[in-house]
Amino acid sequence: MEQKIKEWLENLGMKVWTPEGAREFFHVSASPAQGGPVVDVVKPTSSTPFYILGMGIAVHQSHQDSLRKLSTPERKQFIDDLKYYLLEMELDVVFLPANQEIPQLINVSKVVYEDGLDPNDFIDTYYAVRNGGTYVIMRFIDRFGSTTTRTDTKYG
Repeated sequence: MEQKIKEWLENLGMKVWTPEGAREFFHVSASPAQGGPVVDVVKPTSSTPFYILGMGIAVHQSHQDSLRKLSTPERKQFIDDLKYYLLEMELDVVFLPANQEIPQLINVSKVVYEDGLDPNDFIDTYYAVRNGGTYVIMRFIDRFGSTTTRTDTKYG
């Protein structure tokens, strides 16, 4: 199945690679060949019956600073709007560090089970995760301004 996943991504024109230092049984990263958001596909162990598709968005320091300047109710509303929209998209979302008012990293992910996995289900999940992560990036840029001209999951 791991080879099929790589092929499915490559057939979409994605650049696919194994991140340096990856320790999981299977871990590839994929992004459009011309650059753009990176989505990781991970199977933690050989016996794990599922894959985790995830996108980590590092919140740019200037956006963290802008969040700090908001009133507590405004900051809470901004973060809650992100969180609830992603949950409505049926995505898992984690703000790190946990239980902090200002996130440094936002992880968007979804699990797909290996049993019966076909290209359509996999690609639908891939794009759902990528769209969720891109939504987070765009909301920060729309609210606080652009920090870079380069498209990257860390956007700056």
